[in-house]
Amino acid sequence: QKKAMEKISSAQNAQDVVEKVARKVDSDNIEREKRKSNVVIMNIPERKDKTGKEKADSDMKFCQEELGMKEGDIVQFWRAGKKDTDKPDYNRPLIVQLKSVEHVNAFTNNGRGKKTDSGFWINRDLCAVDRVANFHARQQKRQ
Repeated sequence: QKKAMEKISSAQNAQDVVEKVARKVDSDNIEREKRKSNVVIMNIPERKDKTGKEKADSDMKFCQEELGMKEGDIVQFWRAGKKDTDKPDYNRPLIVQLKSVEHVNAFTNNGRGKKTDSGFWINRDLCAVDRVANFHARQQKRQ
């Protein structure tokens, strides 16, 4: 009877683990779906002395003039993270949601990332799991 109880307990634990993994995979897939039309642009100077509307106008102007994005291609954009007063020279990444995955591929060199002539990096917006997987793949490639 004790062995039977241990087997039942073990089976329940295994089922709990499977359900937990399934929920995590589902949440990762939802996160991927939300981010698939986004690009992350690094090293864009952030206006310090402007209001929110003026900063947004400045970011939109930058995307259009420096990166060649059309206003119709952009659904929305925002700065990632909190502003850190301890690091005044730090520029928060700009996340831009584009109309389609085709636009993302065009701006990111088919998803591999691209450095512009001005020194700005444009990458796909990846969820944490994909960022870690890409990091490990790059590490393996270097060896």
